[in-house]
Amino acid sequence: MRLTRPTLSLLISFLIGAGWGIALIGALSMFLSFLPSHFLFALLAAVFGAVPGLLLVVFLEYLLLKSEMLAQLKEQTRLLKKIAPAQTQNPDTPNPF
Repeated sequence: MRLTRPTLSLLISFLIGAGWGIALIGALSMFLSFLPSHFLFALLAAVFGAVPGLLLVVFLEYLLLKSEMLAQLKEQTRLLKKIAPAQTQNPDTPNPF
């Protein structure tokens, strides 16, 4: 995770950890609450109990990925703007594309 703002990076890392905690607590609490009825129901309930936390983790990882992609695109745009004037000053050079 290489975000430009360390505060945002710290916040996203904390929220991802909180999402994993929510998934673990949800799965464990649902499993233990349904365990007296039937073991298979308890396993199914544990999966459903973990879903909100796992969705939070996936969403935050998606945001992190998109922010990294945006930073890379900005860097590529900066480099292309730097290269473009050199290409337009020499129109006799062949285009490699």
